[in-house]
Amino acid sequence: MLVNAMEKTRFLEDELALIEKKGLTRSLKPFSSSGGKFVYNGNEIINLSSNDYLNFSHNSFVKKRGSDALEKYGCGATASRLVSGHLSIHEELENNLAELCGKESCLVFGSGFLANIGVLNVLVGRNDEVYADKLNHASLIDGMLLSGAKCFRYRHKDMNNLEIFLEKSKTNGRKIIVSDSIFSMDGDIAPIKDLVFLAEKYGALLIIDEAHALGVFGRGGGICKALDIESQPDIILGTLSKAFGGYGGFAACTSIMRKYLINKARSFIYSTGLPPACIGSAIAAVQLVREKTDLGEMLLERAKKFHLYLAEAGFKIEKFESQIIPLHVGDNLKAMEFSQKLFNDYNILAVAIRPPTVPVGTARLRLSVSLAHSDSDLKIAAKKIKKCAKQLGIPR
Repeated sequence: MLVNAMEKTRFLEDELALIEKKGLTRSLKPFSSSGGKFVYNGNEIINLSSNDYLNFSHNSFVKKRGSDALEKYGCGATASRLVSGHLSIHEELENNLAELCGKESCLVFGSGFLANIGVLNVLVGRNDEVYADKLNHASLIDGMLLSGAKCFRYRHKDMNNLEIFLEKSKTNGRKIIVSDSIFSMDGDIAPIKDLVFLAEKYGALLIIDEAHALGVFGRGGGICKALDIESQPDIILGTLSKAFGGYGGFAACTSIMRKYLINKARSFIYSTGLPPACIGSAIAAVQLVREKTDLGEMLLERAKKFHLYLAEAGFKIEKFESQIIPLHVGDNLKAMEFSQKLFNDYNILAVAIRPPTVPVGTARLRLSVSLAHSDSDLKIAAKKIKKCAKQLGIPR
């Protein structure tokens, strides 16, 4: 007896119903534009959910350089970079990123996700060990799990817990410590100096993902560069999709590490090269960051003021550390209601972040500040968020 298509996929309906019951349903909403502010159905929306921290996605110079590359090289790289998709501008961007991060060399991948899983998969295997912060980005977690290495996830920023794992290690293989520098959902900063110390003490490679710090901290070079310490991570991972306003990812490292990644990283070898328009706009963005070294400081000053406005509105928030400010709600459905009401009634986009992106019971609105936001925008937003929270009975 043949089973029809509806019967074969009925489990999808059951699982989606369960997701909805838990308040974890995700859906797509089409907008006519993006960035820190945009118009939707005739209303100006203050977007507090964008990672376009320096507003480069709408910068005329960045757009022009992307357009020029599109016109000169065409729409796509057309093949893997190891086949025929490698362009001179790929290497130009890599050289610029290496210098920005204070590294000898760099390799650009198709996305930050591809860079993260590619690097971790190539450096460790079944006889090796990875030590990762529990709140690392999903791409780092996936890369770690896909590698087949033995995985240890230490308590968030708990160096004592990390050292216990390292002390107990009996492996004869490689050891890698991996952490975000700025944690994307909490906005707090990793103890980089302590991680460097422990990596050296126990002979581990250290990988730091600077996705949310590049362009903002360290005169644009990230948290590791801002610390100005003698020993640096072995690899700095980054993305072109946040402060740089475009798309793509990279690993900044030594020249021999770059050569190794080119020959071994599957997410590089078997992926089409990043399109020329993305490369062109990224070169322009990096140029602006290197020329206008105060952009990150301007952003952080603006974010610090928003943090103050929210605190004055009565919200209990953690100490200020970065341009990412979470408002904890806890309950998934309540966080969704808060987010939807802010958008529908107050013209504020503040997306609800729920498990598995964050731990169970810690649903929140993740607010991020960009240079597209004026001080007036942030004052207005804080007042509206306060009023909305009061209407919904959300404790502050």
